[in-house]
Amino acid sequence: MSELRGLEAVSKKLESVGGKLVAISSDPVKEAKGVTTRQKLSYDLLSDEKVEVIRRLGLFFHESTMDKDTTIPAHYLIDRNGRVAWRWIARKTHDRPDPKDVIAIIEGLPK
Repeated sequence: MSELRGLEAVSKKLESVGGKLVAISSDPVKEAKGVTTRQKLSYDLLSDEKVEVIRRLGLFFHESTMDKDTTIPAHYLIDRNGRVAWRWIARKTHDRPDPKDVIAIIEGLPK
């Protein structure tokens, strides 16, 4: 869950340009709320327990070697017009972009 804490700097940068960070988890609501409290997150961590949104984004699959369902980490920046300005999708479930790289992307977006 340390990756969620790492997004704090990204959240603050987004807020400084009028944006908002929202994270989505497949964890139940109660667990997502607990993570938000324990990690002292300043942004919303939403629960998609039925993985409806996660499936629609193509970020859910069954890992046959371990016989379990899993989600793929991803980051999306949506512009003011509702278009995807940037996206990053992990190649492995433990991959994450460096928050500094995400901030650089935000800074490079048209105002």
